[in-house]
Amino acid sequence: MSFRHHLVRWEAEYAGCGLVVVEISGGVHSDFEPSRTRLAKWSVGHPVLWDRGSANARAYAINGWPSAYLIGPDGKVFWQGNPSAIRRTDSDESAFRELLEGELRKVEVVG
Repeated sequence: MSFRHHLVRWEAEYAGCGLVVVEISGGVHSDFEPSRTRLAKWSVGHPVLWDRGSANARAYAINGWPSAYLIGPDGKVFWQGNPSAIRRTDSDESAFRELLEGELRKVEVVG
């Protein structure tokens, strides 16, 4: 399963609880057009930042690709990293879901 499966799945499952997903892609590691073509094949609802020349990677110490930020309903980033690293085992997935659900419960969404 690719990292984007995780992002799309988490977004679908938890967007109603206030989860926001931001993905960072590209930079010096891949070309824009092939990446855009691959991205168009997915049902991605979250923003994907194309990091031309890896400027954001340098500015924010992003040291691995792919990279994503998970933002809670309070607008604060509570997790940043490579989403594909989460599902190495079922226990990793369970621990991650506990973190995710705990963060989403901290703030009551109004609206």
